[in-house]
Amino acid sequence: MRMRIILPAAALVASLSAASAFADPIVVSCGPGQRAVVRNTFVRGERTTSVTCAGAGAEYRTARYYGERRHRSWGKSALIIGGSAGTGAGIGGLVAGKKGALVGAALGGGAGSLYEGAKRR
Repeated sequence: MRMRIILPAAALVASLSAASAFADPIVVSCGPGQRAVVRNTFVRGERTTSVTCAGAGAEYRTARYYGERRHRSWGKSALIIGGSAGTGAGIGGLVAGKKGALVGAALGGGAGSLYEGAKRR
């Protein structure tokens, strides 16, 4: 019964995500001494690409729309890992008492560490 629902949903998601992969290629031909400048931007939530020709002596700068990604401090990382360990200990304590709290804290701390490792990349 589940496969009847999962297969059409998976096909729909796959077709929607691959729609931009089959877009027509763009060929830009600039004059002598010029180079193509490609800018990727978002307009009204949709990704657009604009291409212009700039001369060799022309200055152009790359606009940063998202700025540099700030890194999380060690203190905040410790709070996230400790909070997940505390949550795991609370749930484990409710389910299986003292031993469950120890197991839950270990699992919660491990999950928090994995989450932090993935976010710090």
